[in-house]
Amino acid sequence: MRREASNKNDVRDYVQKVQDTLGDPRLQDVIVRAAAQVPGDAAPRDKIAALLSPDVGATVSSGGGPAGVPYLSRAPLVSMVQSHVEEALGDAGVPDPGEPSSLWSRLVNTVERDLRIAPGSFTPDDPDWYVVIAKGVLERLAAGNAPFNDAPAEYDGVADDARLVVAGDWGTGLPRARDVAALMRDRIGEAVAAGRQVHVLHLGDVYYSGLETEDQRRFLDLWPVTQEQAGGGVTSWSLNGNHDMYSGGFGYFGTLLGDPRFRHQRSPDGKATSFFRLRSPSWDFVGVDTSWDTDVTSQGQVGVLQDPQDRYVAAVAGQSPRKLVLFSHHQLVSVYDRADLGATLPAKLAPVLSANRVTAWWWGHEHRAITYEAAAGVRYPRCLGNGGVPVLPDPAPPAGSKPAITWHSTRTVREDGQERTRFGFAVLDLHPDRIEVAYVDDDGHVPHSETIT
Repeated sequence: MRREASNKNDVRDYVQKVQDTLGDPRLQDVIVRAAAQVPGDAAPRDKIAALLSPDVGATVSSGGGPAGVPYLSRAPLVSMVQSHVEEALGDAGVPDPGEPSSLWSRLVNTVERDLRIAPGSFTPDDPDWYVVIAKGVLERLAAGNAPFNDAPAEYDGVADDARLVVAGDWGTGLPRARDVAALMRDRIGEAVAAGRQVHVLHLGDVYYSGLETEDQRRFLDLWPVTQEQAGGGVTSWSLNGNHDMYSGGFGYFGTLLGDPRFRHQRSPDGKATSFFRLRSPSWDFVGVDTSWDTDVTSQGQVGVLQDPQDRYVAAVAGQSPRKLVLFSHHQLVSVYDRADLGATLPAKLAPVLSANRVTAWWWGHEHRAITYEAAAGVRYPRCLGNGGVPVLPDPAPPAGSKPAITWHSTRTVREDGQERTRFGFAVLDLHPDRIEVAYVDDDGHVPHSETIT
């Protein structure tokens, strides 16, 4: 992630300059088409301007408020500005070794033609540079969201001694996120060498806004499962996060899930799908999509649950004698990010939760690793969103906070002049009667382990 595209003050300036281009005659057609996706009766330009607020402090991701940490916006259009600025900086020659700029190059070529701008004229000091960024962002908004697939993927071949390797909010491509991938790769190889099954899951979010090139270079190029391992039976699964939806989810559904390593995440008609069930003789693992929304401008701060996922979870819970484990991007409970808790998940899953049917639930969204005491109908509620986003250590939770925290990842590393919490992931080793879980930091240290029964 380029510093220029993730510095809060720089982003504020970029957004203001993009907003200043909205009166350009060359953008009026795409403004009208993009504004058609936005509810309300305001004029098209006013609708778009409202989505490009330079008040970047009001739309910051989990743990991203303090100065010095990378800024990740929760405003979809601002997040897309970050994505396109980063691509543009690469095309303008700002050094960033190994980062392809094919999407930006294609966009530049198209806009050079459409706007009759001389080839090669773009620099950050050129006003037309921001016209191109605005056009790229608005074309994405005009395209709406990738369609939701209402049929799940089902995988029935999980062994009761399989290993699951799980990370959340990992898709930054930062050096320590790459360290996480390398350690995941070691744990995968260890299990394969022992003749065990391995299934690898991501809990969602590729930054900044889930563009196809971001999904390629920040996720697929670094994903710890090799094509050879996938051919030998190691499966890969990824949930949908709010950042994946900021550019419409086309990168997630098309590029990420289109990779052959994710070939099992298909509905019976062969289409990519964002919710799934993995089944062993003793366990049901259900991953749900809490990010896809009919509102294409949704910030995704709180989780949603597109139909028929609630009915699907209820059917699994009601018809299966197996213990049930859920995976999602958004959280069910929280101590630190209570503003991210909504009514949808507990309401739509109430029949399952009230029956105390969920043994464990791992989610991301918060850039932390936390284990809680039993709460909200879940015996083992778990936050695992510490895969790749830099944040500072948390203060102690307020006295009497509920649910009580039973473990909180607090180890730090000195980085960019700050003490920041370690990234990490979890290894789940299955047994018929339990799951042995190890939480692994980005330096290989295991600060916590537990038994799920």
